[in-house]
Formats: sequence, structure tokens, C-alpha cells
Amino acid sequence: MNGFLKRMGYGPSDRVLITHIDDIGFSHAANEGSFACLDVGAASCGSIMTAAPWFREAADRCLANPDYDVGVHLTFTCEYPGFRWQALSTRDPASGLLDSQGYLWHTREDAVRNVTVDAARAEMRAQIELALSAGLEITHIDTHMGTVVHPKFLEIYLDLAREYGVPAFLPNITKERLKALGKIGDESTYLDIMESIDTNQVPTLDEIIIDTLIPMKDKSAFYRQIIDEIKPGLNHLLFHPAKMGEELRGIDKKASESRHADYLAFTDESLLPYIKDAGIHLIGYRELKAHLGS
Repeated sequence: MNGFLKRMGYGPSDRVLITHIDDIGFSHAANEGSFACLDVGAASCGSIMTAAPWFREAADRCLANPDYDVGVHLTFTCEYPGFRWQALSTRDPASGLLDSQGYLWHTREDAVRNVTVDAARAEMRAQIELALSAGLEITHIDTHMGTVVHPKFLEIYLDLAREYGVPAFLPNITKERLKALGKIGDESTYLDIMESIDTNQVPTLDEIIIDTLIPMKDKSAFYRQIIDEIKPGLNHLLFHPAKMGEELRGIDKKASESRHADYLAFTDESLLPYIKDAGIHLIGYRELKAHLGS
């Protein structure tokens, strides 16, 4: 079984689930939707994009509500054609962090190809430090669009998690599953790095459910089916809630309905009892952080 879960007191048949909000801080709509989901309780945690334009509002909401379980959503990309953000650490094109317009890259592939290792370390550190300097207690770090868990950057990412004493979003799954997900790249190197990790001391995810930005206006049944299929071990389900409005429609022309549907699904007060009635243990990254080094 998952060695870290065993240290936390769980057994081999226990189904443990993290319900994680991605992209807090990228817009006001995302902040409104995300914090509403955290308030209802079916969302156990989330992560904030400190490089994004609405970070300060998100930080203020967290400072007013210290029970929120939030981390830093490390990003080298901003995928929207008309809504961009820049690196925090530098404006130097030689860093590889910036595209021809001076913003972070549109795609993960461009970021992996261009961002230098030294610049990656500096930028991840700057994004974490901005959250800390705002007064936030960060519970974890994770990755926007899967970029910083690419083998090119993975060791830096894990080094920073150790340095700051927080868990990192870290899938520990088979090579076949990695290929099917298509999000990591260079699966063999990823697995080699994973083999060097003591998974009894470092929390790793047995299953990640990440393909949730889908064109549906009502996703209640979709998420209930996912919950029904959760297997024993440590599972991470991510989603992207935001409240519909002109801002969201203007920013995300592809997935605004999906984001609003996530908001509706996770503010439905029947979802948390549904998870509990299924016998699933719902946790956040704060619980994982509390057991680091224990």
C-alpha cells in the first residue's frame, strides 16, 4: 500500500481523496467560484497562481480565512490568447521564461523547450516567496499544466518542496498510466527520479484525475461517477471552478462553461455527504504536510 498513508494511520483498503481546486487567482471569477467551493466543504484544498493578475485578492481572502488549505500553483505558462501574465523573477529573454511578447509561454511544450534550469529554479522560488511574503501559510506546491513536473524541472521542484517543508503534487504511477495521461513527458526519466524517493517519507499520489475540463454544463453526475470509482490509496482529483460572467467568457472562450459547471457541482451541498457516504476519507494537503518527518 501507499507507505505515506500507512504512516498516517490508513489501511490498505482505505480510499483517500484530495479534491483540489486549480487556478485560484487567475481571475476574479475563479476566486469567487473557488472560495465558494472551499466554504461548502466538498473541495478540500486548492492552489493559487501567484504570478497571475488576481493573486492579491486571493491572498486577502485566505488571510481572512486561515482555515483554507492552499498551496502555490507553480506556472511557466499562461494559455489564454488575450489574457497574459509575466514571470515574477526576471524580464530577461535569456532566461527562456518569456515569449516574443514578453509573457510566459502559451503551451507547456514551449516552456519545457525554452526555460533554462537556472531560470526555472529562480521563478519557482519567486512564486513561492510571493505567497509567503503575503503572509500565507502554504500547505503544498503543485503545477499548472503539468510543466514543472516534467523531468527537466522535477528535481528542482522536489528540492524546493523539501526546502520549504511542504508536500508536492507528485504522481507515483505506472509508465503505462503516465503515457496514457500524456502530461509528464520522458516517462523513463520521471520513473527513475521516483525510484530515488523514499515514498514512506514523501507523499506520492497513487491516482490523479486531471482531465476534468470537459464541455458539460452539468457535471454533477460526472463527479459522482468519479467518486464511485475511487480506488484504495491516495487519489488526487483536480477541478477548475469559476463563476460565469463577462470576465470569464472573455478570458476562457473554450472552457468557461466547464469552469462554471465545476463551481455548481462543488457548491452543491449534497456532494460532501455523497463522498462521506461512499466511505471515502476526504483530506487536503494540510494533513499530508502535518505528517512530513513524523
